[in-house]
Amino acid sequence: VTFDLWNTLISERNYDDLRAAYLAKALSEQNIIKEYREIIKAVIKAHDRAHRVGKEEDHRFVTVNERLGYILEDLEVSLPESAKEPLIKEFKEVILENPPLLVEGVQEVLQFLDPQYRMAIVCDSGITPGRILRKILDKVHVLGFFGATVFSDEVGYNKPHRLMFETALRRLHVNASKTVHVGDSYETDIVGAKSMGMKAVWFNRGGTVKTGKFRPDFEISFLARLIEVLRELC
Repeated sequence: VTFDLWNTLISERNYDDLRAAYLAKALSEQNIIKEYREIIKAVIKAHDRAHRVGKEEDHRFVTVNERLGYILEDLEVSLPESAKEPLIKEFKEVILENPPLLVEGVQEVLQFLDPQYRMAIVCDSGITPGRILRKILDKVHVLGFFGATVFSDEVGYNKPHRLMFETALRRLHVNASKTVHVGDSYETDIVGAKSMGMKAVWFNRGGTVKTGKFRPDFEISFLARLIEVLRELC
């Protein structure tokens, strides 16, 4: 069984305000003064641009360095490399100041599945790299359940690119047809898994309706339902 991470195993939180505050401080130290509303707007716009660039380039992972470049370009300012390096580190590690929580039922589901299934995480990293996400998973005592943790900043591509799923399958030593992927995003998790020939469970809390070439094998609205679903699928 492979799992998405954000909003499947851990609840997504927004850290844009903290990153904008770090950037404002870095700019101020270079005697560059920008209004906070300009900075936060540029930070938010950079997410959209990174998403667009990634899709245009076969789901390539857009690095944090590139994202910072988008922000500075939008603000029409520049920073020396000596200022960029610590800022990028802060962007990546800010999540540790207030780590996200596990989704309800995660511990119980993983404990139940652990004796029966090999499990992996297949996650689009975004700004927070895999090395930091592993620390968070370890701190909440779930990292040990997974035989593989695959993050897009390390692979170089985001889901639904097949390399993300192929990497997890290779590390687990399993075939796609024998694997179930669980995730909350239709566009990345369901499309990516079904394109690989995997079974797919859509963690669809809101009851969203999607039509397209690929259909999930099951939909669940709470994670504990996965145990029953796997009995039917396997």
